[in-house]
Amino acid sequence: MKKFFDYIFFTRPALFPPVWTILILGARAADIGEGGFPFFTKGLANFDVSLLLHMLFATILYAGVYTLNQIFDIESDRQNDKLFYLAEGMISGKSALIFTIILDVIAIGGGFMLSRRVGILFMIVLILGVLYSIPQTNFKGKPSPGYWSNAIGHGMIPFLIGWAVVDHITLESCVKSLPYVFGVGAIYLNTTLPDRDGDRAVGKTTHGVRWGIKTTMQASTALVALAVILAQMCGDYAFLIAGVVSLFFFLWALRNLDIKSIVMSTKVAILALSVFACIYFPYYVLLLVIGFLGSRLYYRMRFGLNYPSLT
Repeated sequence: MKKFFDYIFFTRPALFPPVWTILILGARAADIGEGGFPFFTKGLANFDVSLLLHMLFATILYAGVYTLNQIFDIESDRQNDKLFYLAEGMISGKSALIFTIILDVIAIGGGFMLSRRVGILFMIVLILGVLYSIPQTNFKGKPSPGYWSNAIGHGMIPFLIGWAVVDHITLESCVKSLPYVFGVGAIYLNTTLPDRDGDRAVGKTTHGVRWGIKTTMQASTALVALAVILAQMCGDYAFLIAGVVSLFFFLWALRNLDIKSIVMSTKVAILALSVFACIYFPYYVLLLVIGFLGSRLYYRMRFGLNYPSLT
């Protein structure tokens, strides 16, 4: 049973909520664009089942992306003292690769079962994940490719997957995804800062390594401001309000320039968006609470860690 949960948490479920949130908000944007209102006009009809299926297969897809990344990132994870599964030999490299392939096959098959357009979006995520992780392309170790693969793969595409639950993907949906592209880009820049010493030690050139804390924070704060402006232009008031709240915390982190403030600004940005996803799709609250408490229990019992945390 312990091994079973090791494989579950090897997929990094703590990283799923941002994907779920943006997917739900993509559905919200398409719904409101069609003259709908949050959730309540839909009742408990097919919409809810469709949204949950899209979330399920997207979760399996991103799980495969995260496990692949760990397979090729063992040394930097060891340097940064995190993600023990492969670095400490809890899961073998061969088992991890087989598990990743199984996840990818299920996800791609599920994506095309939902619709051809969703299947294509899933394929794009998978391709970006491979390019990000494998040493031949090594997007994760290069500032610009690393940034854009995250901004598109975790910002634009989850939004479009959610949009596809309600409506066809069009130029309008791509334009309305832009606040999420730059918002996720800002969060990505922040995440390169806590790991910069370990990344530098293994030769990864992230924004945190190349620019340092101050310049990286200036860039991420500017991206949040840009995302807020784009949200106003797109009429996405859920993102607009969450973005304004987040911007204050990014400015606070820019003033302090310490890792604790930077991590807090990232968590606030994710939490603020999640609130609006919960307003639109109230069942999401249960998923977040169960996921958070389950993860806390697992990491406490398995490693003696208080993870994840809200502070």
